[in-house]
Amino acid sequence: MTKTEIVPGVSLVEAEEAGLSVLCGCPENVVKHLIKTGVIRETESRGVQYETGPNAVLLSDIPVQCGMFSNLAEFPVLQMLYRQGKGIPGHPGNDGTRPMLIGLREQVTAQAEYIYLGNYGLPLVRDLEEAGLSKKVAAERMRMKLAFSFGSIKKTEELLELKVVDKDAIELRKGVFLRRIGLNRYEFLYAGQTVQVDMNLPPGTCYAAHLTGFLIKTPCAHPSP
Repeated sequence: MTKTEIVPGVSLVEAEEAGLSVLCGCPENVVKHLIKTGVIRETESRGVQYETGPNAVLLSDIPVQCGMFSNLAEFPVLQMLYRQGKGIPGHPGNDGTRPMLIGLREQVTAQAEYIYLGNYGLPLVRDLEEAGLSKKVAAERMRMKLAFSFGSIKKTEELLELKVVDKDAIELRKGVFLRRIGLNRYEFLYAGQTVQVDMNLPPGTCYAAHLTGFLIKTPCAHPSP
């Protein structure tokens, strides 16, 4: 296994033999940071250009750190589904496995609902009509939604593999296990190796801004691990 620090509070753990690449932490701009560090890059197969990248997200226990959202999983998940091609039928990037969303039950449930609405918007014709569209326009919008979603509106658990971490270690995939060892601290175990990650921000530090690459220093409170 390998661990790569992306920015403070965000790291990438990879178990290549098991086909698992876990993004630990997903604040705003995390996809841009992954591009900047070379984790996400362009590739080509069967004449199709698409992107590489992680195939799992480990959510922060703490939804807000330093006044900034820690869990904006919609953006890396949509990159996995559409820019990597994992959610596109027949795409060379679709190997039959679903991207994985991992974390405490409360965070996984909240993110699953958020991703569902972020992916589809209002999912029913009735919802569109109640929002003020005429029956004709609502039907046309739904037709477009279905065309872009390959014929059906799917629940998040149909698109993603949801993994809830409780008090015991859980198997993620092919012998890779994960256990929670403290607040926002986790340990990966695989083939006799262990890797620990800490998604707590260092005291007085907020998530790195993408445009400058510098850390934003503030007097924000920091939870004790």
